Amino acid sequence: MRERIYHLPAKINLCLCVVSDLHGRKGTEVLKSLSHHKPDLITVPGDIVFGKNHVLQECNKLDISVLNYQKRVIPFLAACASIAPTYVSIGNHEAHLTEDDLELVRSTGVTLLDNIFQTISLKNGSRLVIGGLTAGFAMACRSFKEEYLLHNKQTERYILYNPQERPKCYEVDADWLDAFEQQDAYKILLSHHPEYWSLREPYLSEHQIDLVLSGHAHGGQIRVFNTGLFAPGQGWFAKYVRGVYKGKYGRMVVSAGIANTAKAIPRLFNPTEVVYIKLRQMHRR
Repeated sequence: MRERIYHLPAKINLCLCVVSDLHGRKGTEVLKSLSHHKPDLITVPGDIVFGKNHVLQECNKLDISVLNYQKRVIPFLAACASIAPTYVSIGNHEAHLTEDDLELVRSTGVTLLDNIFQTISLKNGSRLVIGGLTAGFAMACRSFKEEYLLHNKQTERYILYNPQERPKCYEVDADWLDAFEQQDAYKILLSHHPEYWSLREPYLSEHQIDLVLSGHAHGGQIRVFNTGLFAPGQGWFAKYVRGVYKGKYGRMVVSAGIANTAKAIPRLFNPTEVVYIKLRQMHRR
């Protein structure tokens, strides 16, 4: 695992960490890194679990939560919260989590940002607003579940799409972003999908947001001439897979993540990473 550090100009002084795409892993190296660097803020922009259908079907069979099935997630989040204030948003792999699952996440001491934002003051005196944009696939799953329960009795813990039932496009709930943008403070948005920056609505690069934090792309899985080969939602030679990208008003930082879910395809020339962002206020002479 690599530690990647970015230095960015900002209106505040702050060191934050981006831990993306845990996918149920233990995260021991990440916790060692966090304990060493002691960031002011830890952000987890989605995919804390591995939520593929075959895993959820096994959880249904055993009648247990995916968070209890993947036993490392809750201790990892609790450990993060003991190091620094920790904020988590919902990625596509959290799409089927139940309300009980989400409460279990909150019980670790982290703050779950599910299409909401909060104003916070940190020990270093920084004041900022932080929000979490829930993945469109999670919103589609919730709508499907509501519709399903209108006509059926729930007999299993997780109600899953059949492949034929899945919509081809997943819309996010972006209505609350207007109020978020109007906040008079430095604004950080956790958005699991980097394609929301400029390839798909809500086109975050056009919003007055200082810093967007993303993951999902796993660095492009295989890197050729320092270019990611493929990313879901972006296709071949994907544009936003790792690094810093500048928009009209702010920047997006994409983490290559700390896990590999494509077991048949290794990560080549593409180490896992934990990202640190050091924001520093620029003073004019």
